[in-house]
Amino acid sequence: MKRLLLILAMAMTTHADPVVLELFTSQGCSSCPSADEFLRKLAKDKRVIPLAFHVDYWNYLGWRDPFSSRDWSQRQSDYVRAMNLSGAYTPQMVINGSRQMVGSSAFEIYRAIDEEAKRKSDARVTISPDGVVRAQTKAPAELILITYENGVVTKITRGENAGRTQTNDSIVRKLERLGIVTGTAEKRVALAKNVVAILQDPKTFRITAAASLP
Repeated sequence: MKRLLLILAMAMTTHADPVVLELFTSQGCSSCPSADEFLRKLAKDKRVIPLAFHVDYWNYLGWRDPFSSRDWSQRQSDYVRAMNLSGAYTPQMVINGSRQMVGSSAFEIYRAIDEEAKRKSDARVTISPDGVVRAQTKAPAELILITYENGVVTKITRGENAGRTQTNDSIVRKLERLGIVTGTAEKRVALAKNVVAILQDPKTFRITAAASLP
């Protein structure tokens, strides 16, 4: 009975979801620290879910970003194709999977957040503390679970940021694809601290719903 009530509570009524900010960054990029710091500031905004994807293509300069992954570089490449961009760059901020800009462009990012925060969606996703992810969507969407880490301090000894002590937040450590959802779905997952669930259009990459569990 309790589960039925929870599912009914996720009925298809339009609502505003948190705005998902994906910063593609690297400790090996001299332009990235300001964007990393800006993302830490944005985390205080209750309207947003900030995520930092550390790409691996700057590692050739002599400093291997300990959080970098080829998978995160591939995720950025997927956005490049979806948005018909000329190429990938850092720092790049992707907002709700549907628009992008330089990751340190505060005015443009705040304006995009304001606009996206007003957008209504009939998709819904929730995460319960007992490890149940529930999703509801009319259009097919991929359900993704993301784990991140905050407050990691790194002393950078090589590359463009040599000599800098860097503090990074919202570092994406794991991305788990839970399948395509149409209608309603419920998945039981092993929860770690700091998780985000998103519903993302598999063709356009627009994020239609998001929820976080700190």
